Amino acid sequence: MGSAIVLKIINVTHFYRNQKKQNILKPFSYQPEDIELNNITLHIYQGEALGIIGEADSSKSLVGEILAGTVKPDKGRMVRTASLFYANMNQKTVETMSVRDYVEDVIQLYEYEVSSHKVEQIIKYAHLMDQANDTIQNLLDEQYAQLLFSLARASKAKIIILSHILSYLNEDFMAKASLMAREYIEEGLTWVTIDNDIAKIQAVSNYIAWISHGQLRQEGPVKQVIAAYTSHEKDRTSIKSEEALAYFDEDWKRNRSRMPELTYNFKRIERYHHSEPPAFLARVWTWLAIFFIGIILGSLFVFTNFGQLETQKVTTEDTIAKNNEDPYIEKLAYGIVDAKDVKLNGASGQKDITLPRYAVATITGENKTSYRVENNGQTYTTTKSQFKYINPAALYNRIEREQIATYMKSNYINSVDYFNGELHKSHKAVNDTLVPGLKNRFVEPITQQPISMLYDDRNKLIGYTFPMVKTEEFKKKFKPDEKYWVGKSDEGFFIADVQNDQWIYIKL
Repeated sequence: MGSAIVLKIINVTHFYRNQKKQNILKPFSYQPEDIELNNITLHIYQGEALGIIGEADSSKSLVGEILAGTVKPDKGRMVRTASLFYANMNQKTVETMSVRDYVEDVIQLYEYEVSSHKVEQIIKYAHLMDQANDTIQNLLDEQYAQLLFSLARASKAKIIILSHILSYLNEDFMAKASLMAREYIEEGLTWVTIDNDIAKIQAVSNYIAWISHGQLRQEGPVKQVIAAYTSHEKDRTSIKSEEALAYFDEDWKRNRSRMPELTYNFKRIERYHHSEPPAFLARVWTWLAIFFIGIILGSLFVFTNFGQLETQKVTTEDTIAKNNEDPYIEKLAYGIVDAKDVKLNGASGQKDITLPRYAVATITGENKTSYRVENNGQTYTTTKSQFKYINPAALYNRIEREQIATYMKSNYINSVDYFNGELHKSHKAVNDTLVPGLKNRFVEPITQQPISMLYDDRNKLIGYTFPMVKTEEFKKKFKPDEKYWVGKSDEGFFIADVQNDQWIYIKL
């Protein structure tokens, strides 16, 4: 998978279209119950085959239309940096031209010079030579799906989006779709499919996004998200009572109708950003605001000492001090100590803490120079330069343990199931099984083993460090571009410190 983002939607919110005539004196016509998509952010990378799934009425098809640019969101934005071909099944019933004319019309949009016999090639590949003169709306759904897939294949676009097409492809065309998806991944191109057929989505994807009740419910590796979705659907279909079914997923249904702006500070200008008042009302409000502000300022000058030189100086200094503050931005990430030791400074008068090399810190905030770190429910601050930053939501190199096992010391890899069976247990419970050579709150070496145990902010075992072997061979194969190389598996992170010949394994 490439590292470049080629398509993304950021903080997208979209409303159901209300066809009723709006009252000019009630400009803010959209209500929470009108929300169809709520605050969705989705990044799609080079070499990614993204499958978008979701239950009925989840609005996953609308996500595809916004990604393709055919629908503009009411709030948020879509950014695309490569050529795109979008196909969906919705247009079949309104297309009155023949198959041949339709193909001739579509290929004019291709971004390369099209040969004169391209039309015949596409129709033949779609197995529609006998239907070449039939109208599109008279085709079977399966035939129309085959035609759209053939047009997508011939487009050579760097991004392909297929909406509800896989469901109608037969076994032969599904094999072609699987082959095309693999080719796109290998060539660093991007493939996106939206469908209800989970088995077919799984066959052509290497990453899944689950849209539920107009929200991004989960995204991640295929096995992980599909398993969660399948379990959810099994629970839903097991409910026989209509009343009980109405309360199923109640929290997600409520969140769909929750305006995202209301989750921070209740700022009116943000809350109503999705609609604009009439111009004459805006002018009236503006002049009224200026009038009342003028009265207030005039009163301050007349009845107080505001405006005197000494007071001005104090006010200016306070303002400068306030503007020089460096607030923390909320984060949820992890930092691995990249120094002999690092000092955590108590933020509320508690005693400072020293973390040894490779200790794992939970980062809850970040500013220009410092991290805010949490440990045992208490807050600390520390400098950023002495940590390797790990973002759980980032798309690191996808890797399976078996692919890198040959570069791991046998002490760990030969007993990996034994060691990993202790993960996420309390410090005390772990020490009953794995005896530490030297007791430490954060990093403990195991007696007579070149392996150390790593404990998180709740004092539970989160991972291990152990020696790396064949480091030079590893560098040639994986080509790390810095001191650390990070690989992400279904269970956690494998981090190679290639300068110190050490592996760090963290299971979140």
